[in-house]
Amino acid sequence: MESMDLEFPIHGLVPKRETGALSFLNKHPCYDGRGVTIAILDSGVDPGAPGLQKTSHGLPKIIDIIDTTGSGDVETSHVAVPDANGFITGLTGRKLKIPSAWKNPTGKFQIGMKNFNILFPKALRDRLAKETKEATWDCHHKIKTALAVGKLEAFNSSHSSSTLSSTERLERDDLTTQVELLNKFDKNWSDAGPTVDCVVFHDGATWRACVDTSLCGNLESCTLLTSYRENQKYATVSRSAMFNYSINIYENGTMLSIVANAGSHGTHVAAIAAGYFPEEPERNGVAPGAQIVAIKIGDSRLATMETGTGLIRAMSEVIKHKCDLANLSYGEASHWPNSGKIVSAIDEAVNKHGLIFVSSAGNNGPCISTVGSPGGTTESVIGVGAWVSPEMMVAEYSMSEKLPANQYTWSSRGPCVNGSLGVCISAPGGAITAVPNWTLHGTQHMNGTSMSSPNSCGTIALLLSGLKAQEIKYTPWSIRRALENTALKQDNIEIFAQGHGLIQANEAFHHLTTHTDYSDNKINFTVSSFNAKKGYYIRGMKQVSHPHSFTVTVEPKFDQSADTDEKINYSCHMAVCSTMSWVSAPSHFECMNMARSFTVKVDPRGLPPGVHYAEIQGFDIKSPQRGPLFRFPVTVMVPEMIPKENDYKVIVSPCEFSPGQIYRRFVHVPENANRAEITIRSHTSDQNCRFIFHCVQFLPQLSFRAYEFEKFFTIYECGSTQLSFPVHPGTTAELCLARWWSSLGKVNVSYEIEFHGIQLSPSNEISMQAFDGIQRIEARTMKRVEILPSVSLKHSVQSVRPSNHQIRPLGSRDVFPGDRPMYEMINTYNYVVYKAADVTPYCPLLSDVLYESEYCGQLWMLFSSTKQYMGSGDAYPNQYTTKLEKGSYVLRFQISHESKEVLEKLKDVPFCFKQKLASPISVDVHTRHKEALIGGAKTACSLFYPEETRAYYLAPILDDKLPKHLGPGHFLVGTMNFAKSDLAKKGESFKVKYILGDSPNKQKAVKKAVVGANGTQEKTKEEKIKEEERDMKILWITKHEHLQIFDELVEQWSDHVPLYIAKLQTLDCAKDRLTKLDEIISACDDVISKINVKSLTANLGLKFDPRPEAATIQAETEKQKSWLVTALLRKGSAIADKILERKKELFHRQEQQREEQQRQQQQQTTPPSSDCHVSLPPPSGEPSPNPTAAVTEQSTDSTTRHVVPWPQSEGGDLQVQPNQTNSANSLAVPSPPLSDFAMKTDISNLQGTYQQLQMFVDTWDTKVGIPLQMLNFMIKLGLSTECYGIALKAALRVQDEKPTKENEISCSEICKELNWSHISQHLINWVPVKFPPAYMPF
Repeated sequence: MESMDLEFPIHGLVPKRETGALSFLNKHPCYDGRGVTIAILDSGVDPGAPGLQKTSHGLPKIIDIIDTTGSGDVETSHVAVPDANGFITGLTGRKLKIPSAWKNPTGKFQIGMKNFNILFPKALRDRLAKETKEATWDCHHKIKTALAVGKLEAFNSSHSSSTLSSTERLERDDLTTQVELLNKFDKNWSDAGPTVDCVVFHDGATWRACVDTSLCGNLESCTLLTSYRENQKYATVSRSAMFNYSINIYENGTMLSIVANAGSHGTHVAAIAAGYFPEEPERNGVAPGAQIVAIKIGDSRLATMETGTGLIRAMSEVIKHKCDLANLSYGEASHWPNSGKIVSAIDEAVNKHGLIFVSSAGNNGPCISTVGSPGGTTESVIGVGAWVSPEMMVAEYSMSEKLPANQYTWSSRGPCVNGSLGVCISAPGGAITAVPNWTLHGTQHMNGTSMSSPNSCGTIALLLSGLKAQEIKYTPWSIRRALENTALKQDNIEIFAQGHGLIQANEAFHHLTTHTDYSDNKINFTVSSFNAKKGYYIRGMKQVSHPHSFTVTVEPKFDQSADTDEKINYSCHMAVCSTMSWVSAPSHFECMNMARSFTVKVDPRGLPPGVHYAEIQGFDIKSPQRGPLFRFPVTVMVPEMIPKENDYKVIVSPCEFSPGQIYRRFVHVPENANRAEITIRSHTSDQNCRFIFHCVQFLPQLSFRAYEFEKFFTIYECGSTQLSFPVHPGTTAELCLARWWSSLGKVNVSYEIEFHGIQLSPSNEISMQAFDGIQRIEARTMKRVEILPSVSLKHSVQSVRPSNHQIRPLGSRDVFPGDRPMYEMINTYNYVVYKAADVTPYCPLLSDVLYESEYCGQLWMLFSSTKQYMGSGDAYPNQYTTKLEKGSYVLRFQISHESKEVLEKLKDVPFCFKQKLASPISVDVHTRHKEALIGGAKTACSLFYPEETRAYYLAPILDDKLPKHLGPGHFLVGTMNFAKSDLAKKGESFKVKYILGDSPNKQKAVKKAVVGANGTQEKTKEEKIKEEERDMKILWITKHEHLQIFDELVEQWSDHVPLYIAKLQTLDCAKDRLTKLDEIISACDDVISKINVKSLTANLGLKFDPRPEAATIQAETEKQKSWLVTALLRKGSAIADKILERKKELFHRQEQQREEQQRQQQQQTTPPSSDCHVSLPPPSGEPSPNPTAAVTEQSTDSTTRHVVPWPQSEGGDLQVQPNQTNSANSLAVPSPPLSDFAMKTDISNLQGTYQQLQMFVDTWDTKVGIPLQMLNFMIKLGLSTECYGIALKAALRVQDEKPTKENEISCSEICKELNWSHISQHLINWVPVKFPPAYMPF
């Protein structure tokens, strides 16, 4: 207790001391951000989170909340008018009661529907699913399963399987099926999430909206909202979820945007920048007086990934709200810097509207040149690196030892590939502060440049607050120069990591307030070299072998507020200097309002291996104390050669690694190398240590991701780790080994790097055409290696052209900065999945580009055939793989741009669907053409010697190894490996593409004529004419429903089975079918009587038929079997329909008797008050029904009631025929009295038919050629015999084959008859999700 430290370092939770922000606030308490508006472009901000309600001076903290992604959009174009009782029907099917207090002069309401699972963050979705399953599923399902298993066991123990009657056998099958279904339901359970109705209307003054979070139509209990900016009002989904949302209404009420955060990131960022905790001010954000515009650019459909549409809309909103600052704690690796539509929108906001844009530099370190876009690659953006202080280490990380301040190991480093420094400044990169309420955490620790960016943004807000209070004018460039010129440089941190240093509030404010009268405060000095380079950056072996001379151009660009006199009168005498002797520049430069150039010389000769940095700086000779007015970075990376004499190895003796220490090695990768291995050994016996190994190479116009390898690992005491990774030959590779910043203690580590390589000819990427036959490749190795060549293809890819496209102008939200309207093109693609698989859709033309894209946005959404939303994706396809079941799907692809003509060029752009194969397909590799040709010996393990060249032959894949659905338009992708060891395979592989051709034509077996005793049975010409005439007339029977033709033909062709089949089909498909059930049964019996069942059974039982006419006999046998099965199915269906019709008739008779009894009782008693309503509770142990469930009439007697869905005979749709029942989805009937002899006879006949059918087919095998007809029979069999397990199984099979909303509801009703109300409700909950009225809007 005596040594306990009771002073918690609370200032380390949201660091402000290190940047001087805390002392600045103490000096200037009113310059706390008030008067400043910060746009937080992130995953969304929770308005209910702690610290985000009010500013320090009592204003609303969040001015507006906007979702620019479209993930919360609800189309509300459907108009509904309340009925006489004030109800409207929502799109979910619920009855919505319109509160009387609502004012709606038009009386019309615009409605929509939204499934909140799309908006819920994954962590919340998982939590609510778990809670829902525990509360509404597990307890009920376990009881039902136990009861079903008990019934089945009791039946089996009391009956012998060998003596079961047909009734008992059916009962056993039903009990078995019930257990099977219960287990299947439990295994496949997933939460549909709340699907809500949305109501929008205009009250005469403004648009209002209500979201039915009650899920029962009780709008009175829900919050009526307006667009958030009008009154800063929000609502909560439920007490359990604690998920807050607000709304915005667009396009005259036809588009409702439900705005909710997609993750905790954005709320955390907002709290760092401007959180205000009046009762605990130490937890305040950096600028507690600043207000926030929360703009959600992280799409909920994409797990918070940003999109082009979201970012460009966001920039328009930033300009519209006249924000002073914008913070973007997002970024991606870009292939080329400082270009693209998104960057253009940012530049416009900064250069024309005075916005100060701050962004994270990235978390892709420790290698250099790993800054992300836009933070580290865009000239108009202030990119921020992440720094950690000793106080943060104690408060946030609970470290037992304080270490010196340092840059986080993972913080991205500059320079950018265009030569700019990349990282402008650094700030504390961690905090413990507020997160959304749905997390139930209150506060949370996060770290990253995502945290350093809002910390610096808040610090800048303090400066702006003070400047505004003192009425001092500023520009984005005067602020940036002040920050860079006053930042605190850390001696132990390289410039590529920290930029110009740690941001300092007091020094920057002093700089800004002291140097207010200089005209260059309105000037942005753009400095560039050839090809618009923002610096000079060389990193190749050839480039460092000679001196370089190039031109640097300086052009002053004035702010919009500058007048013509200022531009004319501007002149500045500048002193120019270089910070390093190996860079030379002129000593002076005269600057005026025009672009002027000077020559710079760089001589890298003599520089040791490693990275070297210099700057050319320009100072105003009248005020050099202000610091440089412009900077031009020069970076030289000098690689070392790896000589062949060293066997292409680099051996590094033991080095001491302190926490956060980094060792970099720049090497020229040998010309034939494509793989490297590194072995890292610890020489410390008493400590484990954490390291990160990072390797980056650059190829022209490709981001660092193209050739990057990164591995985080722990080396144990005196242990070692071995890694293998790919490299690109002939380029400079940075090999970076870094001790993790928080790994305490010192350790000695040595490492060894060895290069290997096999090069292929003609290309390192293999492309095979199936119709080209054998593919020859040559391989050459640089070192002795043991090889075992193999090719494995793991994915199939199908390229699909759009079935249609549509170009149209976008709405009021989609206006490019500068008031330029935008257009969208939506391409529609159809895709079929033949077997459940993981599918990755992507557009090759537009993949892997976001910030640098020349299109404003792209997004695809995948839907089932019923319009159920399945998934989304954008520019980075590998992040969005969707598990799809067998079926048909529709992909809708949206591309947006300012020009219709540009979009028109993409109207036929193909889309690819990459599908994982059930098992990899191998391509045989041979060393001789002969072996490949005849499928002979494959390549065996062997030694490959240096400089040796070998030929290999890849044989085409045999057709029987390919999935049946693959063909033209498909190709297979995979890899070829030569290495034998598993370690080598991880680093060395060659891409293989196998393009498929046409499938082989399968020749049909030629039927041979049957030879009898008198030779070949040749029919005469007259006989053939008569048969053809007969067959034509048979077609007329079914086509024209003309049974008189049957009567004409039957006299002459009494044994011709197809004639009877035609009659049967005509009767069974008639509109008045239910009145002809006895005729149908009789027709079925006629067909059956014409088939020799004994002969058929005998032929089917033959395993081998030696007769010469065996093929003909087999074909005839299969034909007769098909006729017999068809007749039995139709007969069974007709008998079942008779039973069901009889039940319905009995039910209506009893209903009439019951109504008569009620009328007699009402005459004798006083009726109850009309206001009194008694609601019966659900059965004990059952969950209360959801209001979305279909409402069925409830019986008041004790008679068992049955829900009878009525499938169509031919189509297979499980739905109600209007002429059969008055209910929308079901017919409730009582059980028939046991004395009904006709009913018993029909049931007995039905069971006999079912038993006979089982002799010839597996009734659950849908491959019998008529699967839906079989399933329809099984449904009717189950319903008519009260074997509801069998009926449900068949109904679910029908739903799998041909899903419809009616079928789903019918399945739910059958579950009720099984007393499985929790499953029934579960199916009903999924109905609006699986069968929405329209596609989800983009």
